[in-house]
Amino acid sequence: MTDIFISHPTPFNEQQEKFLVLLESKLANAQLNPVNLGKKNWSYRNPMKPIKDIMRTCKGAVIIGLERFHSYIGYEFEHSGREKEYVHRYESTPWIHIEAGMAYQKGLPLLILKEDRVHESGILDPISSDYFIFKFDIIKEQDGFSKELNMFIESWIDEINWKN
Repeated sequence: MTDIFISHPTPFNEQQEKFLVLLESKLANAQLNPVNLGKKNWSYRNPMKPIKDIMRTCKGAVIIGLERFHSYIGYEFEHSGREKEYVHRYESTPWIHIEAGMAYQKGLPLLILKEDRVHESGILDPISSDYFIFKFDIIKEQDGFSKELNMFIESWIDEINWKN
C-alpha cells in the first residue's frame, strides 16, 4: 500500500466519524494507506518534526476541513473602518492549514475537501488556493459518497497512481 498523509480535526460527532470511515475505506480500496500524526507521534517540544518525518514516505495528502469550532457571533477587524460581523461562523483546526502547507512544499498532490459550512480561509479558500476545493454536505454523504465526490476522489487517486 502507498502511504498518503491525511489531515483533519479530531472528529467529535457521529457524522464526522462516519465520513472519515467512508473516506478511509475508499482510500484503502485503492491501495492507499492514510497516515497522520495522531496522538502516539505527537511531540509537545517540536510538533512539526514528526509531521515532516511522516510525510517523507507519503505520495499525496488529503486535507479535510471539518467543523471544529462554532462562533455564534464574532467580529473581524473590530473597531475599525473594515469591521465585519459574523454570525454562526464555523472553523476547522489550524493544523490542516499547517499540514497542507508542508505537503505543498514537499510537492505532494493535494486532495482538499471542505464541509460546506466551514468558513473559506487559508487552504480552504478557493480564491487563494492553487487547488480545487470540493465542498460537501456532511449529512448528505452519510450513506455513501455522492457521484460527484467519488469522481473527485478518484481523479486524485489516478494522479497518485500516475506519479508512482
